[in-house]
Amino acid sequence: MISCVKKKNRILTCFLVSDASGHFELQILSMQNVNGKLLSGRCCGGVRSASDQRCTRDECDTYFKVCLKEYQSRVVTAGPCSFGTGSTPVIGGNTFSLKNTMRKEKSRIVLPFSFAWPRPPRLGHH
Repeated sequence: MISCVKKKNRILTCFLVSDASGHFELQILSMQNVNGKLLSGRCCGGVRSASDQRCTRDECDTYFKVCLKEYQSRVVTAGPCSFGTGSTPVIGGNTFSLKNTMRKEKSRIVLPFSFAWPRPPRLGHH
């Protein structure tokens, strides 16, 4: 697509706009959280066993969140999700496998994307 802009000094500037679209898809197949701990290190419920340090009472309610951003050489979890965000419902406890089950669809996160960016027009072939 060609887009043109008229400047104050009446110069017409034209450039090409490239479009792209698709989707990013993540499928969770299995999860293992042997000790039943949160990211903070605390137990999902109850206290730790004195003998083996495992959490004793309740299993975690495991779900996943995705934040799709531009490439970062040093990942920063704060800030906007430039290309979208998504999550699953609770899909299991501390340890589970969804490889051959009907619940597999709930463990899928799909983020559609659509981009447009300007690029200078080519005046000749190389």
